[in-house]
Amino acid sequence: MEQKSEIDENDTNGEEEDEEMSTNGDNQQMTSDNSDNQSMSVSHVGRKPLNGMPCSLKTLVNDKILEPKDGSLSIEYMGAKFMADLLPNGSIRLTETKQVFVSPSSWVNHCRKLVSGDAKLGSAWSTIRYDGKRLDSYKLRWYRKQKKMAGNKDSDITSSHLDVKSGICSKSGLYLNESVDIEKYGNKTLKDVNVVDHKLLGNRSDDRPTNVMVKCQPFSALDRIQPFTITISTNALLLIDFHCHLTNREVVGYLAGNWDVGAHNLAIVQAFPCRSKLTDRDNSAMVEEEIKQALERRHLNLIGWYHSHPKAVPQPTIKDIDSQMEYQIAMKGESDSSYTPCVGLICAPFYEYNDGLSATFQVYWVMPPPEYRPNEYGKPMQMTYTVSRDSFLTQDLLLEMRLLAHFYAVSNDFIQFGKDFKNKQTFWQKLQTSLKSKLPRDLLDIEGQSTSQAQVQQQALSHFWAFIKGLLMP
Repeated sequence: MEQKSEIDENDTNGEEEDEEMSTNGDNQQMTSDNSDNQSMSVSHVGRKPLNGMPCSLKTLVNDKILEPKDGSLSIEYMGAKFMADLLPNGSIRLTETKQVFVSPSSWVNHCRKLVSGDAKLGSAWSTIRYDGKRLDSYKLRWYRKQKKMAGNKDSDITSSHLDVKSGICSKSGLYLNESVDIEKYGNKTLKDVNVVDHKLLGNRSDDRPTNVMVKCQPFSALDRIQPFTITISTNALLLIDFHCHLTNREVVGYLAGNWDVGAHNLAIVQAFPCRSKLTDRDNSAMVEEEIKQALERRHLNLIGWYHSHPKAVPQPTIKDIDSQMEYQIAMKGESDSSYTPCVGLICAPFYEYNDGLSATFQVYWVMPPPEYRPNEYGKPMQMTYTVSRDSFLTQDLLLEMRLLAHFYAVSNDFIQFGKDFKNKQTFWQKLQTSLKSKLPRDLLDIEGQSTSQAQVQQQALSHFWAFIKGLLMP
């Protein structure tokens, strides 16, 4: 029998667990075309704490999340149904044969071998049901309990933003209720706000503000190679850029796509903005459920999160680093075959000292502290990425832009796009400049196209800008 501890697998969870993602970023170069990546349907709802043992069935039994019970576990796979008992030591005993398995993965692999001969397909924790409910939802409940206990002791790592797999939010609004308020810097100009080097942070301290920004370091500075490549579609970047420009307050959202384990490439193909105020717990749960369902319909995996630093540089705060580290642990999986990377993206739309009008982006990943220095902060690493230009704008994207504009238009913090931004440029002109580099191929001038093709392209582009302007400046 295969003996493993269940570190985490995960997926779309029926429980509202809200986690968010934060990001800081620099613009990266754009290249080539979309490529379809195979989706690895790996779920990452289960988590383990930053310190301590991973969660297993025995853990859930000991902590009274699950009750040992005959016939409580079930698997349905390709028309076959298997039943099992949950034992007091966390083992699984088949109802018919009385064969015992020490982990969910070993039982799921056994069942799959019996039916199809293939033992490695998807997530064990999302496949098994306990009393008809997905097993990973109980792991999620355990994780919340641990987080709450840790929060009562320490000054909280809080803002976990995204529920890692189904993609969604796993702590129903934990991060949404804890925005990083750039205005806390008072009369200090944002240029004077320090972005510290990681080496200056030292060990963790409850006295250190969690909104201190930490400079991302390139892998080349450590003589290392980036652990995986990243491709981001222009449609995803366009929607993120548009979302972040609508308000002078922080916004958040999720990144969805596919992980190609063979090519070691993470493809971010779509963004899912949270149309919710950061302090609105009730509405955030509803929004995240909508996003969760949208991910399922499109067969996309949750692979990251984004947020804005409206007037600050796109560098992660200590809180962002801790949250990103949690997501990475949650999506680690049990083996290389179940591993899915998770990244954070930060967009800075209105940083005063940005030389141009375009928003700046930064994608980051966190390197865990070494085992012999567990009290250090994770190190934020700058992730380079390639931009894949989409052929056209999708109806989903245009609808989301309309919904976002309607949501923010009634807010006091909605940007007045007819007003001056700086240097006699209006906020509308600024937005146009920022979005232009992220337009799809059918809205761009292409060398060698005929006169009639150029006229069609120009007409389509005019319609697009009129559509956006009508949303923002009716």
